[in-house]
Amino acid sequence: MSDYMLGREVDESEIGQLTPIPLREQLMVSFQSLEVQALCPAVAGIQPDIYDCTITFVADVSVESKSLKLWLTTFRDQRIFAEDLAIEIGNKIIDLGVQAERTIDAIQIVLVQNIRGGIVETVTYQIGEPR
Repeated sequence: MSDYMLGREVDESEIGQLTPIPLREQLMVSFQSLEVQALCPAVAGIQPDIYDCTITFVADVSVESKSLKLWLTTFRDQRIFAEDLAIEIGNKIIDLGVQAERTIDAIQIVLVQNIRGGIVETVTYQIGEPR
């Protein structure tokens, strides 16, 4: 079975898999998405939480952007709080470095949840100091 995403048919095997890109030297890499969604675990039914997500890391490995987009879509049907989501994203990027036998020296995940009830929540998960 396949889905139509990112302007093409996407096989199920592609969803949830990050593709590492080895770099010639260490760089700071940053990705931003205004479309990361997850289901609110505190509300019954379909109550999406929508986030502005920024992923920044210093490493000698990066991630192919389409694989990242596809992986981030897997949270649409998952009930997860922002705090846990930030940790899960950070740990997945760290695991990518381990799998590629590369080094990630620093990582920062920032999630800014769309306003709800007059409150904006920002969650930051950080290991090391991105420059």
